[in-house]
Amino acid sequence: MAEVLGYILTLDAIITWAAASLVYKFALGKTQPKAGLYFRILMVTCSTFVLSLIFGNYEFFFVLGSQDVIFYIIVCAISGISVLVGDLFYFMSLDRIDASRAYPLTQLSLVFVYPFSFLFFGEEITISIVLGGILILSSVFLLSTKDKVDEEIDAETTMNPEKSKETLLIGILMAIGTAFFWAISIVSFNQARIISNDVFTTNFVRVLIGTMFFSVIALFKRDYFAAFKKDQKKQMKYYLYIGIAGALSLGLADTLFYMAADINGLVLTATITASTPMVQQILSIVILKEKVRIRFIIAVILIILGNLIIIFF
Repeated sequence: MAEVLGYILTLDAIITWAAASLVYKFALGKTQPKAGLYFRILMVTCSTFVLSLIFGNYEFFFVLGSQDVIFYIIVCAISGISVLVGDLFYFMSLDRIDASRAYPLTQLSLVFVYPFSFLFFGEEITISIVLGGILILSSVFLLSTKDKVDEEIDAETTMNPEKSKETLLIGILMAIGTAFFWAISIVSFNQARIISNDVFTTNFVRVLIGTMFFSVIALFKRDYFAAFKKDQKKQMKYYLYIGIAGALSLGLADTLFYMAADINGLVLTATITASTPMVQQILSIVILKEKVRIRFIIAVILIILGNLIIIFF
């Protein structure tokens, strides 16, 4: 029963992350990336604080020894700062490449989570998880590439092919950078969760520290405050969309993910969540009426096979 609950929580997180990515895709085109990120983390801070008051427990601060509390704060800081740096890279990546390519690439965080989990937590990496992970990551690469129709359209609409290639490369590198920082955040948060045994409070603490870090940076980079300027009044609803999506994604879905990791283990849970791009593609087809491509069908088959191997073998 515990394992089934872990799978349900994982599925909830996947659907929420996928839906939020569509909101970012829609709203970021009408806002400034850095301003959108900062407005988002302010709303996430508020939402995680409310969740921590309702479902969390701050008593562990008084039970833990001083060294444990210091270590807890350090790993929370690492998680909070790295997840927001990763988010910044992702937003900047979306500014250069489309979400259907950027988001799958961010799932390469799985490549980094495997060794981190093994080295720092001694988690078992079974053959079935490795084989399933390879199939899922293969689908990720497939979803992040464009077919001939897309390439022909890009060739016709691009005025400067060389500049387009450079922009594409930068966008891809930023998406991979996102994966790296998200992996660090995942592993460090898991360590903080183990210390506190409370995901809701830990999520708030790490987000609060990350927000404080970015607020200091924002004092010297005024573009982070662009959402609050008068000339952005018409775009405010799009910032709100980003903020609400962030509260549901970074605030709620991340918490569900770590609750699932507590039940089924970090490696297994992280491997299954690499299927998120498939859900995103399905939502894009249903909601945004995007075309169904052959590569998408093949990717779905690979993801289903990967998850079947992980769960049943």
